[in-house]
Amino acid sequence: MEKRKDIFGNTPEVGDVIVFTPASYKQIIYGECIDFAKSGLPILKINTEFGYTGQNNTPKSGFVIYYKNNS
Repeated sequence: MEKRKDIFGNTPEVGDVIVFTPASYKQIIYGECIDFAKSGLPILKINTEFGYTGQNNTPKSGFVIYYKNNS
């Protein structure tokens, strides 16, 4: 499995904070990368602070790494 890159060509790692817009939702949301799907997309632990309660925890389209965990 090859990890998918974000829209700027950066490869995500576990612990990175990733920002994306889920389908049928009009705001951006973010979450911490906790694992990777078989397709190479990051699986996120979504921050529900802003009221997003959807089940979509994998960005299907473009995403951006907001914070790179360097540890």
